[in-house]
Amino acid sequence: MRSSARPYVAGALILWAVALQAHVWSIPDAELRRLRGDSRVSFVPSARGIRRVQKARDEAASDDESAFVVTRKVASDPRSALTEADVAAQSAIVSALRARWPTVKIVGEEDENDDAAPMSPKRGAPLREDLCAAIETCDDARLRTMRVKSEDVTVFIDPVDGTREFVESRLRAVQCLIGIAVRGRAVAGAIGLPFPDGDVASSEACVVYGAVAPGAKRGAVGAHGERGAALEIRFDAENAQVRSVTGDSKNAALIAAKEILRETATKSGATYAHGSIGGAGNKLLAVAEGRAEYALMHFGTSLWDTCAPEAIVRACGGKVTDLYGAPLMHYEDSPGGLVNQLGVVGSSAACEGAISHDAVCSEMRGNEDLKKMLNRFTGGDSSLAFGGDEIQASDVARCLGGGPLSARDVGDRVARAVGAEGDVSLSGYSAPERDAVRGLMSDACRIYFKWSTDDDGRLPRSAFYKKVDMGNLEYMRTKQVTQPLKIARDSKSYAVEASFLASDACKALEEAGIGVPICYAADLRPVHDDPIESKFSLLLEDFHPSDGWEQAKMLRPDQAKCALRALARMHAFFLPGSRFRKSSKAANEDLLATVWSSGGYWQPNMQPDDQMDVVASAWEQHMSSFGAAIEAEPTIDIAVARTVGARLQSHARRIGAETHPFSGCPGADDALRHGGERLAALQTVIHGDPKSGNIFERRAGESDEWEIGLIDFQWTGIGLGGTDVGHFMCASVAPEGLSADGAAENALVDVYYDAFCEAAAEFGAVSSKENAGEELLTREELQVQYENGVLDTMRCVFGYQWLRVKASPESLAKNAQSIGRNSYNKSLPNALWMIRTADLYLKAREARAH
Repeated sequence: MRSSARPYVAGALILWAVALQAHVWSIPDAELRRLRGDSRVSFVPSARGIRRVQKARDEAASDDESAFVVTRKVASDPRSALTEADVAAQSAIVSALRARWPTVKIVGEEDENDDAAPMSPKRGAPLREDLCAAIETCDDARLRTMRVKSEDVTVFIDPVDGTREFVESRLRAVQCLIGIAVRGRAVAGAIGLPFPDGDVASSEACVVYGAVAPGAKRGAVGAHGERGAALEIRFDAENAQVRSVTGDSKNAALIAAKEILRETATKSGATYAHGSIGGAGNKLLAVAEGRAEYALMHFGTSLWDTCAPEAIVRACGGKVTDLYGAPLMHYEDSPGGLVNQLGVVGSSAACEGAISHDAVCSEMRGNEDLKKMLNRFTGGDSSLAFGGDEIQASDVARCLGGGPLSARDVGDRVARAVGAEGDVSLSGYSAPERDAVRGLMSDACRIYFKWSTDDDGRLPRSAFYKKVDMGNLEYMRTKQVTQPLKIARDSKSYAVEASFLASDACKALEEAGIGVPICYAADLRPVHDDPIESKFSLLLEDFHPSDGWEQAKMLRPDQAKCALRALARMHAFFLPGSRFRKSSKAANEDLLATVWSSGGYWQPNMQPDDQMDVVASAWEQHMSSFGAAIEAEPTIDIAVARTVGARLQSHARRIGAETHPFSGCPGADDALRHGGERLAALQTVIHGDPKSGNIFERRAGESDEWEIGLIDFQWTGIGLGGTDVGHFMCASVAPEGLSADGAAENALVDVYYDAFCEAAAEFGAVSSKENAGEELLTREELQVQYENGVLDTMRCVFGYQWLRVKASPESLAKNAQSIGRNSYNKSLPNALWMIRTADLYLKAREARAH
């Protein structure tokens, strides 16, 4: 059916919204900036199509379905009505967009209807380019400068949202939705209102639009045309502080969610009211415009219902997720189909504190009815597993596609990894909230298993699940703006960790008795040309407390000795002369391709170029912050302490090159030449971040020994063992394991050296433990490497880390109970040890130079 010449505002506005999204969205075939303008314009023809159908209906003076063509997709459900307006609107929108943007993916509600097929591109309405000016005044640089590829863009179209309302002549509730998603995230939306005042005669169609950069808290919003009076919502109480809207569905999930929201609001002391309105776009638009604080939708809404309004809600400072708090993912090939299978909740910017979006979703995750509904998608019964009766981290226990982890898939992978394939299956799993972590750069949770049999000792009771989806993390999106160069580094670090833990090399390491977790499953999805869009997940062996494992805030001397032995064995296992490295050329090449070419996050190549030149000036600030504590410490001469910064800076570049000779940093080639074949023979794989938070300990029987489990291999790469040891001493050891004269530290290095020589012989890198000094590394050579590792760590701490956290005795005291922070960031005695030892090792270095 032919639409009128006037474009339909919703379609045009959406493409306008895309343009708003990026001042110059670079698409190989064309500019997305123009695409945005096109979207708004394409709304206009579809609006006219809808208005034309309604006008014909008015002229027939009939409100019944016989006045125009109505088809019900589900015969018994009036909400499934399909009208001429749906068909005409989609045809007009798609034709306009396709004529200008033939390569952009377009998904419409009526795609399966032949009558909704787009017209010939030549018949598509011409698209205006004068509707994109708002982009120029947007405050968010990310929105003005974002660039994407056409293959990453999907346009979702609901030609008539509120078809039931249209059939029933409740015209103010009728909308046209055009949303733009980039890599699954709603970034721009236009909601066309064909009947702003509820009829054809009163006013022309208008569009409400919004665009927001991924990760931004707000974006750009506006309207094209006269908005008219907003749809009135009849709440069941007046002047409530928390107002929610839903449809009139009797869906059990929706009823449960509404009750949870009511209880959460009243427990917070807020007054609550509820109202019912039709149309997904209407509900979320009410939230965006502040006419409601929350919108709730059941498990049956489609991606074209939510893409456009989600973008507008987010542009207004609100938030939209599924009922469990996980982001909605708008993919044309979504694993769960084109349905928001876990419901939808949208909140306004006014929802904070006890009634915040996250607080409400946390309550949703603890609701028994909603947990049972989740079982439909996991394929298991969470109540069977330990902790299944608690609040679940069901927003974290997701695959990279956004759906809940499949019990069948998880069970098959774990059983295969431990050699227990066969009749065994996973009956269900739980992911208790108490064991979950939502970090700045990744999310993680502990998953408890209920197997079909309890008799197979190979099957683990739990696993550790780590998910990295940086594009959905606010901190990483902010970092993309403030520290863009670090995004590529961080993305690669997760790729290294996932690749290493899933590698044959790591399996061989574990089989050699070195404490690394078994990798049950790994999913790696790197995006090299846009690193923040990379995704990784790992399902790992769990170092569980019930199995005796623990993590110390800092390692006591007995624990530190055992941790150093574990590091020594790892270093020896990967020596160039070891049996593993010599086992095959392919195995060696695979290892080198898996890890960093130079390990350790603090190395010069992974830090700002000017860090080497700011240590002295930074030291002045540290002396001001720690001056009183230094003066009160009898083992430190305050006058000598004042010289540490300048002295360390004068040696920093050379120390960096000697500590990381395989990195290619300035001076590294000279260090390699000077070290010759003897240095090359020490080119092993180091952990790269051996802090106490990355080390688990477990008592080995009745002895004083500890079994060690190493985790977090993001910075694992080629390096010198002494480099790891130096960083370990700074970041992990408790004050009682350190000393004023270096004797306690040297005793720990002795432990490492003895274990290293023994392991080098065990793994075939030297002929015997006794010959290790002659053939590979002397204790004196290790001492130099270790001291360099300490001083190089200090360069990064003094020149960057302490500046960033504004380190002081007070800040360290606040961090005292942290497991994840390094020792020098949570313990004043350790910080003073750093200052004292910097002088001690600089003097040793200066003495060696003479």
